[in-house]
Amino acid sequence: MTLWIDVDDLLFHLIHHGMPSGIQRVMFELSAALRALHGDNVQFVRRGFDKKDPRDFQTVDWTVIDTLLRQIMKDKNAGTKKPAMSLFSAMQQTEHETPRKMFSTFLHMEGQVLGGLANLWAGLARLAVSESRAIIRKRRQQSTSAQYVEGTALADIAQPGDVFLTLGSPWHHENYAQSVRWMRDELRMSFALLMHDLVPIRCPEWCDLGIITTFRAWHHAVLPLADMIFANSRATAQDVQSYLAEEGIGTDITVQHVPMGTEFGLTDTTMAPEPLVNEPYVLFVSTIEARKNHMLLFRIWRQMLEDMPAEKVPLLVFAGRPGWLVSDLMQQLENTRWLDGKIRFIQNPSDAELRRLYADCSFTVFPSFFEGWGLPVTEGLAMGRPCIASNTTSIPEAGGALGRYFNPRNLKEAYTLIRGTIEDPEGLAAWTQKVRTNFKPVPWTDGAKVILENVLR
Repeated sequence: MTLWIDVDDLLFHLIHHGMPSGIQRVMFELSAALRALHGDNVQFVRRGFDKKDPRDFQTVDWTVIDTLLRQIMKDKNAGTKKPAMSLFSAMQQTEHETPRKMFSTFLHMEGQVLGGLANLWAGLARLAVSESRAIIRKRRQQSTSAQYVEGTALADIAQPGDVFLTLGSPWHHENYAQSVRWMRDELRMSFALLMHDLVPIRCPEWCDLGIITTFRAWHHAVLPLADMIFANSRATAQDVQSYLAEEGIGTDITVQHVPMGTEFGLTDTTMAPEPLVNEPYVLFVSTIEARKNHMLLFRIWRQMLEDMPAEKVPLLVFAGRPGWLVSDLMQQLENTRWLDGKIRFIQNPSDAELRRLYADCSFTVFPSFFEGWGLPVTEGLAMGRPCIASNTTSIPEAGGALGRYFNPRNLKEAYTLIRGTIEDPEGLAAWTQKVRTNFKPVPWTDGAKVILENVLR
């Protein structure tokens, strides 16, 4: 039995955005762990060039994906500057090719993938291509069972009993349900997918209308076709199980919880040598969007500045990128001059910078209303920093007994907990030591084992 993992969403995201998001990182880490545990019985496919053909899936070599991701992270953490435009737009401009031709060129050959990427960053082209090609050659020489030629049609090599696994978010493919039906009915494969959350369904007020419409339609068409459904937390598993029952979809399927790993990042990143902030601060790592509840922290810090001497109030650092549905918050921050400098926004930090931010902060906060998992909570704990977080959805799973929690809709409760922590340095020091002593890392292979146990039945 071969497990075929769809990585088209990962490649699509890299082409259009240049960096992996949280979902794409989960895809990469679980794919790598599955490959490590099950070897060449784990293979990878992407969409072909005819996006209207639901049968057009082709193989892609894992060494291409692995090398490409690590090269991107290496360049980013080395401080290489990228253009503000998307990777896809920049490649079009650089190479003077049509979008379709460039997409084909980018994905078709390893050297062109890495060469096209490196062209975006002055001074790295020759180094990136030569290093990456050498890595690919070495890995292929070491492999004694390379089964498939790059770009082979899935229809030509899939066998009855194989499993097609979707780990990402390919909601932009309107004909995905047709693809799954073809795999199940004609190729006699099983279909499995990983659910990350049901935010657009459960909390549409925090999402763009287009996302809500696309998400609902895609899942309503695809979920009834699933033979196995996985979820990134127990909370998400329960939520998806309830949704299946509500919609009358596959109620005989038990949604399986897949433990998320806690390793930090895709590469062995060294920490940024210099502090990004030179005074005491509390850290909130997240895209600025309404669901993440930055407004609550703005109100708490404003209240603390009224109730306490300003020098006793630490900085509040937002680390991430601007998102959506936060125009009112951003205007208030601007109007108050970011609370006269008590709130600072560090946009799009690299992994090296993010490690430094975690290492230097007093503690982290995560007041989100709704999460599928809560990666910044575990990231902070892994870096030895306590976390004060929301008590909703999956977040207490991410923090466990080492976190402290509040109702994200209760300003007074959150204020009391955060201020009490700031005003008790001895208690915070003891809590920090407890985190450093008791935090137990979770390897990504734990989640991969759950997937394999189910697909190999």
